[in-house]
Amino acid sequence: MTAATAPASVDRSDWRLIVTGGAKLGLVTAAGVVAFSLLSRSLTGTTETIVQAILILVFGAVFAFLPAHWVRPRSVDGIAWAAMLGLMGSLFFAVLDIAVLRRVGIYPWAWDLIGGGSPYWYLPVWLMGSAIIAWLGAWTVTTQRRGDGGVLVAAAQAEGLAIVLFGVFVMAIGPFHAAMMALAYVAALALLVAVSAVFGRK
Repeated sequence: MTAATAPASVDRSDWRLIVTGGAKLGLVTAAGVVAFSLLSRSLTGTTETIVQAILILVFGAVFAFLPAHWVRPRSVDGIAWAAMLGLMGSLFFAVLDIAVLRRVGIYPWAWDLIGGGSPYWYLPVWLMGSAIIAWLGAWTVTTQRRGDGGVLVAAAQAEGLAIVLFGVFVMAIGPFHAAMMALAYVAALALLVAVSAVFGRK
């Protein structure tokens, strides 16, 4: 694999970067969740879905590619460190979520009702999902081998592909809903990794 043969010396993988980067990601995630919640209260219908979809695109790109920007992965180890940074971001957000957002009632917690009043059934899913998104973003950047500018290129590609897939999903399998954009963005990341791995080889 291309990522496995790239020089590892340029990866930034110190724990200070991972912890401080995770804290920043947690704060950004909290800001995104608050914005999503507050805007959802004042909007309805098509306008609400469009605004929510834009927020998903923006914050999805931040969470998928900011770890890669910080770590600058050029090897399998670098990709793993970017995934760890994503995981740390979700851990910091979980603390903010439980300690602050829940207490101020920023949004209803229907997920707790599904789990019998407990958040612990979906927190592991959230943690794994966050790590996977950062992992996919870092993998894409690594296989494209465009240097530091590759982060912006990969992020733009993911955004465009997600918009296309969103249109396909809405027409083929689901309603015009923000959840479809979330699904489209993750699918775009996975597809972009596959394409980058194939065409990024020499």
